[in-house]
Amino acid sequence: MPYSSLADFLEELAQHGELARVAAEVDAQLEVAEITRRVAKVNGPALLFDRVRGATMAVVTNLLGSESRVCRALGIESLDAIAVRIEALIEQHTPQNWFDRLKMSGDNSGVDKFRAKPVKAGPCQQVVRLGRDINLQGLPLVKQWPRESGGAITCGQLITQLRGSEERGVTLCPLVALDENRLAAIDDGHSGFARHWDSHLAANEKMPAAVVLGGDPAATIAASIELPDAIDAYHMTGLLRGRAVDVVKCRTHALVVPAEADLILEGYFDPETPPASVEAAAFGGSHYRVPRPAPVLHVTAITHRSHPIIPVLIDSGHQGEIAALAKVRERLLLPAVRSVAPGVVDLHVPAYGGLHRYAFVSMRKTHAFEARQVASALWGSAALKFTKFLILVDDHVDVHDAERVLAAVGANVSPERDVFSYDGPTHGSDHAQLSASFGRHLGIDATAKIASEQAGVWPAPLVAGLEIEQLVTARWAEYGLVGVRGSGLGVRDETEKRP
Repeated sequence: MPYSSLADFLEELAQHGELARVAAEVDAQLEVAEITRRVAKVNGPALLFDRVRGATMAVVTNLLGSESRVCRALGIESLDAIAVRIEALIEQHTPQNWFDRLKMSGDNSGVDKFRAKPVKAGPCQQVVRLGRDINLQGLPLVKQWPRESGGAITCGQLITQLRGSEERGVTLCPLVALDENRLAAIDDGHSGFARHWDSHLAANEKMPAAVVLGGDPAATIAASIELPDAIDAYHMTGLLRGRAVDVVKCRTHALVVPAEADLILEGYFDPETPPASVEAAAFGGSHYRVPRPAPVLHVTAITHRSHPIIPVLIDSGHQGEIAALAKVRERLLLPAVRSVAPGVVDLHVPAYGGLHRYAFVSMRKTHAFEARQVASALWGSAALKFTKFLILVDDHVDVHDAERVLAAVGANVSPERDVFSYDGPTHGSDHAQLSASFGRHLGIDATAKIASEQAGVWPAPLVAGLEIEQLVTARWAEYGLVGVRGSGLGVRDETEKRP
């Protein structure tokens, strides 16, 4: 169900025991982040901080820190239902994946009703601050790690447009406060924002921008997905939430923003302003970013609800919100991956060491060395072109179980035959690559080898058999093993339930 405000979503989380309120006063400098990381590591609830030192606004962290809360935000039973829902809304007359069909859809496709809907006013402009009333230091700006340059907005949706076009993009990136009215945008150069800013730089023109905080959590989920250029992010939000986004015009420029948001920062990027040099953590929770010049946003207005709640995205590595949002992206990418490699069964893109590092892919192999062909197709796709380590396994291996994937690598891989590489574009956030834009990617064929791939006999895998597995599962309560988990172990429908 679509939520009319972030407060409505928090109320539902509280009713289901998924929200904890922190009554003690806490510091936005390091303390909020450390509390959140500890809670995220044990798959804990969302956290509402009412008393953040020096700020008048409440803060919520770990909001979408579990798959169950993401599903609740989108009104679905499982993340596998996301792509299915969108597939059902879009015309099926072409063989492309739903990303491509959405770009092609017209007025008769059935999806136009989810496009953004302009309204004259909205809760996000109940309070308006202009000129001398602007002071970013009054916001709950969170610092996550000691070496970061300062407090930042970490869950802000940065709204920009391509120069001379109606093409709109939403980028989820950290914005580090420089002073009372300036923010440094930390971006890796592969986003819609980067492309839009390049178009304005080339013309030496200022670029209007807005930063959106709060509102329906579906907007944050949509902002975390790297969409093709021709797909409007507000349209994507409408598709995810099942209702069009109401948008209202900004007070100081022509961009429109979600009317139900909690807080909006309006401003512009100026080509005449030198980039800032700031230090911030990289997504993935394992290291700081390599410092790069950061474009500076000049804030010209702050508008918000009368009682806004500010979402803060705390990076907890392969757990918490970054991991949950990566899972959404993974489920939406699966149809795109299958469109270029039909033999793919499932996909997992864990956030180990950062985003775009790993992809585990299960496949149905029909001929010798097919895994290399599949890997080439995936590296050539927009979905997985930055993936540094691509591991391919047989279709019966659950790619969401890292132990089983590694077991397949250990059992099936001969390095001289099954390890291969590809030289291509790298993601700007990958500090380990020799070049910021070009580097080597590694593929591992961990599938069982067929006759033409392996001399000699390939041993059969140990499988108890579905009949005995189901029998033991059905009789588990009779065995008297009270409190011993095991009734579902070994039953293969856990791997077979995914598409």
